Amino acid sequence: MEEKIEEEETSEETPKEEETSEETKEEVAESEGKEPDWKAKADAMYGKYKEAKETIEELEGRISELEEKTKPKKEISQDEWKGKVDFLIEHKDYSEEEFNHISTAAKEFDISLDEAALLEEDYIQYRREKVAKEKKIPAPSSPSLESKELTSEEIGKMSEEEHRRLWEEDLKSREGGEGV
Repeated sequence: MEEKIEEEETSEETPKEEETSEETKEEVAESEGKEPDWKAKADAMYGKYKEAKETIEELEGRISELEEKTKPKKEISQDEWKGKVDFLIEHKDYSEEEFNHISTAAKEFDISLDEAALLEEDYIQYRREKVAKEKKIPAPSSPSLESKELTSEEIGKMSEEEHRRLWEEDLKSREGGEGV
């Protein structure tokens, strides 16, 4: 029985030793020159803070660069505006798209609108021809799409079987045309 008592006493002392051992670990760590756990955690958090701060500064720099790029460009002076209006009055045959192309070329090459129009003359002619070709309506490629007009005499001379085929073709063309 005495042995049982001793075991109980030692088992009761173990939790007390564990509680004191955590407190002493920090004291021992400080005395040995090691950092306690809380200090290591604080250092890790500070490192993350510094990284986040650097990322924020980098992103703010990018934002300011993008804002500078998207700022409206300088306003057009009265002389430039008058020059563009005069050019358009003189050259009424240019569309808005063609004028924008000429204007862009003039800015890019730092030349007048008249000089840019001469430089871009071939391109404008090419664009006009291309648009004209696109506007043409292609002829029907299938003879079934062409309308068949029959006179009343031709319809009267048809047999009952021919009437039925004509009626079925008409139904098929209407169904095909409507997408049904």
